[in-house]
Amino acid sequence: MPAVRAAVERHWPDTQRAAASVLGDETLAAEIMERAIERAVAYLADHPPEGQEDVSVVLSRFCRQEVGRRRKQRRTFAFLDSSVASEASSSRSPISAVDAMIDAERILADAPPKVREAIMMRYGCLESWSEVAAKTADSPGAIRKKCKRHLDRIRLKLGIRGSRQ
Repeated sequence: MPAVRAAVERHWPDTQRAAASVLGDETLAAEIMERAIERAVAYLADHPPEGQEDVSVVLSRFCRQEVGRRRKQRRTFAFLDSSVASEASSSRSPISAVDAMIDAERILADAPPKVREAIMMRYGCLESWSEVAAKTADSPGAIRKKCKRHLDRIRLKLGIRGSRQ
C-alpha cells in the first residue's frame, strides 16, 4: 500500500491536468484515479512488482487508459494522447504537453472537424496523404489542399510567413 500511495501522489497532478485538458473537467481526476488504483491493485496482485517504480508505471498506464476510455466515450476530438502528456511534462520540457494540447486545441478550434482530423493524422501521426484521404473519404489532393488552406490561415493569424508543404 505505501508504494501505491506514493505512486498516486506522483501521478495525481498529471491526472488532474489530463482530465482538465482532454476531458474538459478536472473533477473527473478523482474518478479516473480511483478506477486506475482498483485496476492497478488487481494487476499487481497477479504480477508482484519488483520495486516502487514498477508500481508507478502500472498506475500511470491505467490512468492513461482510463482517460483514453473516457475520451472515446465522449466522442470528442483530443489533440494529443494523454500518454504523451505525462511523458512530455518532465523537467526537460519547458512547457507541459498539457499546455501544448490546450494551445493546439485553441488553434484548431475553428477548423472543420474533417480538416482538424486530417491535420492530426498527417502531422501528429505522420500518416501519408493517401492514408488520410482514405480515412476522411476525400481525395488525397483535396484533403491536402483543405489542410494547407487552414494552416495558411493559422500562419496568418500568428504572423508567420507561409511555407511549402
